Amino acid sequence: MDKKKIKLPADEYLFQQAMDGVKPLKSPARTDSKAPRPSSRIGRRHATTTNPSQGSDLQVEDQPGVEAADGASYRKNGVQKRIMQKLKRGQFRLGDQLDLHHMNTRTGAAALLEFIAHSRAGSLECIRIIHGKGLRSEQGPRLKLMTRQLLREHPQVLAFTACKPADGGDGATDVLLKS
Repeated sequence: MDKKKIKLPADEYLFQQAMDGVKPLKSPARTDSKAPRPSSRIGRRHATTTNPSQGSDLQVEDQPGVEAADGASYRKNGVQKRIMQKLKRGQFRLGDQLDLHHMNTRTGAAALLEFIAHSRAGSLECIRIIHGKGLRSEQGPRLKLMTRQLLREHPQVLAFTACKPADGGDGATDVLLKS
């Protein structure tokens, strides 16, 4: 072994001499990252209702006032396109927001209706609903679909649209209320 050390360049020889007797650390066999989740979201793009007892057989594309094919934006009759563009660009002053994460559809709907009533009483014009994208849900984006369906049917809602990507993208909705 001494012959091998002599033939090595000086830097490597000095390094091996300094590391003589050092034992390497044992690294854990697992990593901190999680395994990828299986994708089971095929065929859920055209679902519009979360509860079959609601009785709505209309597809999103068939509903009047729906701006995007995925139902991400909606305006009622009488709401001008430029108002909708301002809402999409985030040019309305945001009054308040509600986070529906960790709620089921029943409690989420009740919280959403109460939040809209509270916002109207406070004379807020624009609010944000954070519902998530539904990526971790086994049943798909139930809160997002419930939120959009409820907002479409609510008489105090003039228009809504998905937020800008910096504000949550498709996991949040900006809502324009009657003033």
